[in-house]
Amino acid sequence: MPLPPEPREGKPLLVKGRPLQFTFWPMYRNTRRYGLQSMVFALDPWILIKDGIRRRCPAAAQKEALAYLEQSRDFFVSATLANVTAARPLQLYYSFLNLAKSLMLTNGPRPTLGYVEHGLSERLKSGGVEFVDAFLQAFKSPNSKGKDQCFDELLKTIAGTGLAADKPFNLVNLLPQILTGHRLWSSAAAQIERFISIHELEFNQDESSKRVWLRLYFFADDLTRWGITHAQMLQHARLAGKFHEVRCKREINNRKLLCFEQTTPAVYSGRPSDAIPGVVGDVRQFLWVAINTDPPYRRYYVYLAPPVEHGEVLPQISSIYAVMYYLGSIVRYRPQHFDSITSGKYGPRIEEFINGIPAQFIYLMASEFVLRQVTRPALVS
Repeated sequence: MPLPPEPREGKPLLVKGRPLQFTFWPMYRNTRRYGLQSMVFALDPWILIKDGIRRRCPAAAQKEALAYLEQSRDFFVSATLANVTAARPLQLYYSFLNLAKSLMLTNGPRPTLGYVEHGLSERLKSGGVEFVDAFLQAFKSPNSKGKDQCFDELLKTIAGTGLAADKPFNLVNLLPQILTGHRLWSSAAAQIERFISIHELEFNQDESSKRVWLRLYFFADDLTRWGITHAQMLQHARLAGKFHEVRCKREINNRKLLCFEQTTPAVYSGRPSDAIPGVVGDVRQFLWVAINTDPPYRRYYVYLAPPVEHGEVLPQISSIYAVMYYLGSIVRYRPQHFDSITSGKYGPRIEEFINGIPAQFIYLMASEFVLRQVTRPALVS
């Protein structure tokens, strides 16, 4: 096969003498221009969420947003008590629901939400098996009766765009999108893993042409062990056209790195950092995040979905929300089926989701409230 082209002429972007670290919010905006901001460590992300509401939420909506936050935290605390099991998915869903409402108000500009419908309906194909043949019908907001739909409104808040029309999402296509515990899904489904870790995300600039772009570095053996070609990686990660492979001579501990470069650089007129939010905005919905208590504290991944499933791939927060809605609906309306679901082949994966994903979700949402990378500190005894 032909060699990849040479990388674009440029060098790593430095801010105050240091390479600019990738996050979804590397910069903050003041009255004049963008400035650099650092990671926030929080043992209690709820405190930061409240602070984000008080700083960013329009005054007319702030009281309502704080009330939703209080309910969200109460549901979350109740759900995570050791003696709560059967009702946990339902309580967690209502925690997520109220937190989503709070974020919608914080991002504005509406002064109140009023009555908002769930925007999802859990259904089973005729003669189907619970979960395996289940799907969620998602409704465009507002619906035909003019009622706002919470799921679509959350999708608009997180991704910037919502549903083009009412749309079904199969549970078997949503579950593999959950990063935490993904290998349990891979084992149960007898399929290769779909998440590939990004070793490094590097901002680059060309001062002469005033352009900025992103480079993604992967370990080559992470692709070869699953028999994934470089072109397939780009296609399945939905990055084809946005990134292309360039030559890379870097190795780490005798492991070869692959480099993929953003195809269209961003142009700036003042400082290169002014273009960074646009560069990040072009890629963030294609990345998943794992929040850790050890460096690098946040690790980024791409999700390799078969092209036939691309229409059902959701942003990380929205896929977590949707799966929790389904489990909460089962627990509420057909609790007798919950045991059969958790005793099936996906049972360990679902139990890991219920137990392991809530804290990740809250930290991901905390970042959305404060527009800054929030992570958990290491606990040192």
